[in-house]
Amino acid sequence: MKKILKISASIILILILTVLAFSYFTSKPLPVGQQGIKAEELTNKIQEAINQKAWDTTAAVSFTFRGSHHYLWDKKRNLVQVKWDNKKALYHTQTLEGVAYENDNKLTDTQKTEAIKKANDYFNNDSFWLIAPFKLRDAGTTRSIVIQDNQEALMITYDSGGSTPGDSYVWLVDQNYMPKAWRMWVSIIPVGGLETSWEDWKTFPNNLKIATSHKGLINLKLENVKTGMSVQEINNGVDPFTEL
Repeated sequence: MKKILKISASIILILILTVLAFSYFTSKPLPVGQQGIKAEELTNKIQEAINQKAWDTTAAVSFTFRGSHHYLWDKKRNLVQVKWDNKKALYHTQTLEGVAYENDNKLTDTQKTEAIKKANDYFNNDSFWLIAPFKLRDAGTTRSIVIQDNQEALMITYDSGGSTPGDSYVWLVDQNYMPKAWRMWVSIIPVGGLETSWEDWKTFPNNLKIATSHKGLINLKLENVKTGMSVQEINNGVDPFTEL
């Protein structure tokens, strides 16, 4: 009898956990937004809170993503250096032309092309967790007001550009219009509406604000974040892109 009760209790626990998991991972429908003046006004307030103008004039950024991908990005010249494992790639973000190394040995031909492609895939994903709030008015985006948790939120839909057109992000903001979280409806995640926080905001030169931590289904951290008016300023006086 006790054994039966133990089995029954285990089954009930499994059922409860299954229900909770199903509830957590059930897709939420993409909210219907309203484009227009209110959406643009909310966008203005977010951009003012994070200091979009300071970001636009920042020439260089460096950061480490999840402790394993290391970036030095020359925004002004569209150049990036990516280091991971025993590899390094330096290339132009628009043409994907550049150089790559493995164990400090220069790669050629197919190996170089593959290394740069992988580096660029890492960069596109990882940098988005750093700069997404500064991309609210990128070409190919639409902005709309949606209601989330009885409050107005800003939905950004990437209608074109990038590798996943149609992805939508709903930004939740605090009383000062600083982003505190987003909810995602993106093609690479089968569950719509998953929420991830934007927190640990740091202040950089010119009062630029950047979030360095994200908590959600997977926690992410950005470390060693630096910004400056040149690569040399944030890289011990060295410009690694002279060989390009």
